[in-house]
Amino acid sequence: MEKLPKGIILAAHKPIASAMLKAATQIMGPIDHCAAADIDSDAKESDQFEHLKKVWDSVQTEEMIILLDIEGATPCNVLKKYTSGKRCMLVSPLSFPLFFKMLTYRSLSFEELRAKAQEIRPVICIPGECTSENH
Repeated sequence: MEKLPKGIILAAHKPIASAMLKAATQIMGPIDHCAAADIDSDAKESDQFEHLKKVWDSVQTEEMIILLDIEGATPCNVLKKYTSGKRCMLVSPLSFPLFFKMLTYRSLSFEELRAKAQEIRPVICIPGECTSENH
């Protein structure tokens, strides 16, 4: 039996994750083993965990990459508790370049994925100073 790729969950403040997944599917088409977890910061933790269980189970893989919007914010804190003891890697901050990189390389080990995630860097251009060398 062929091993499934790592699943990907986009986890963010409601409704950022589902909006990002929708935009990505418009670019790439359907994305297997991927789901969005829109976290309601005002919901009870038990309700957040119930939502996460449904999202987690919908992805149907043994290992998971969780892309989080903001380190230390409610979605991140809830996911850290929920994923305790699970085979997963949490990465922040969520961005399209990071998401596409993780999709492309999700068959790699978690250690190799960490290195790939660290390749994502911001491009900062000040109008009038942008050249092909500084971005």
